[in-house]
Amino acid sequence: MSNMLSTSKYQFSFALLLLICSYGLYASFNRGNANAWYYKAEFSLNEWSDNNAITSKLDYDDTLTAISNAYQADQSHPHYNHIYGRILHWGVLNDYEPKERIEEVKAWYLKAAELRTRWPDPWVDLAKLNNQLEGYNQETRYYIEQAIKTGPYVDYVNVGILQVLLLNWTTLTGSERALLFERFAIATKQPILKDVLFFAKEIGREKILCIQLNFNPAYQSIKNSSVYRKYCK
Repeated sequence: MSNMLSTSKYQFSFALLLLICSYGLYASFNRGNANAWYYKAEFSLNEWSDNNAITSKLDYDDTLTAISNAYQADQSHPHYNHIYGRILHWGVLNDYEPKERIEEVKAWYLKAAELRTRWPDPWVDLAKLNNQLEGYNQETRYYIEQAIKTGPYVDYVNVGILQVLLLNWTTLTGSERALLFERFAIATKQPILKDVLFFAKEIGREKILCIQLNFNPAYQSIKNSSVYRKYCK
């Protein structure tokens, strides 16, 4: 009887161990598969950003399918939620999706920020999107604050914040204008300076920044650069 009990316990322990190992292998495979889909989607998204265009509707659909597969495998992953929102945002901007889905984009960004509160990318995307939808209101300001708090020296964050502040220059308070120049001072030491000046010129606000470059002694080296000559002369 004792031997039978020992055998039963051994068989149960072995079965339990086998079950745990099987689940671990399945979960590991599932995560690996999700990551593969995610990187495929991220690669396309980066390519769109570099070219400022989506190659085709088919490219968009394939990319959306890739991130959908990643999300279905792990719905709690902040990166999958965030990239899903960004891809959908591109779809709306390129008329591949109905304009009404822009609110869904915001929901994806909010979910990503909720899942990883100390990650700055969703916060700055929320700042830009809310500024587009609701204007420069308290909610937009809150997202800017969170973006700065979580990623004060991240290039992507700094570009986005400067874009929002430049768009709203005429309504900024004195402290908010000071914030703009503070962020710009950081941008002058980052590889994003050209992008910031390009955007400022696109919206007719380059003089705000060029005056800083022209008269602030701290920017003397930039005055002699090709970037200054291209955007400030």
